[in-house]
Amino acid sequence: MEVSCHYALERLYVDQDRDWVIDAVPAVLAWVPARTGKKAAPPFAFALSRRLGGPAAATEAVSLSWDVDALRTYDSAVAERAARLRDGRSVQREHVTELAAHGLALVAVSILLPGRRVVHMNLGTAPDLVLDLTPGAVRGVEVAGRSTGGRGALRRVADGAAATPRSPAVAGKVAQLRNRGDLAEVHLSLWCAAPRVAVFAQVKP
Repeated sequence: MEVSCHYALERLYVDQDRDWVIDAVPAVLAWVPARTGKKAAPPFAFALSRRLGGPAAATEAVSLSWDVDALRTYDSAVAERAARLRDGRSVQREHVTELAAHGLALVAVSILLPGRRVVHMNLGTAPDLVLDLTPGAVRGVEVAGRSTGGRGALRRVADGAAATPRSPAVAGKVAQLRNRGDLAEVHLSLWCAAPRVAVFAQVKP
């Protein structure tokens, strides 16, 4: 797998609205390196699948880097906020994975849907990132992140889990999104830190 796309994180402040970016970037800096003993400095490459499917799905690489000095021009405390998240010295410590996944979804939108911008973020309903608020024809991106588990963990998010003697079946995000009549276009953006794998796939239409 060769690196097919490189993205500098500071570019996100240009490609997307600052309101969505500023709280996500410190989480990306804290979460992406993970604690795996591997190289802990950028660039970090994610093996990204552009379609849903089994292990045979074709992958490409998205390489992510950042320049802390460049990031400081947009948020002077970015490195310190990232360090607090990394060390668990923040009330947001339980939400680092969620915040980082949203930041990486903003990156994915900027790379894979060039020119599209997030105009709204939903609370408690899908899709998380909204690209167009047209009533009855919403367009957006549903987001999830997992710290570990690789493609298997992301597949369970997408496809759900079958019933077992101890638990009922759980519908995956793909089925939930496809069953929504008010969504005209929706993509799924899934990220795992260790190993660094991701899925960005169009679910509807």
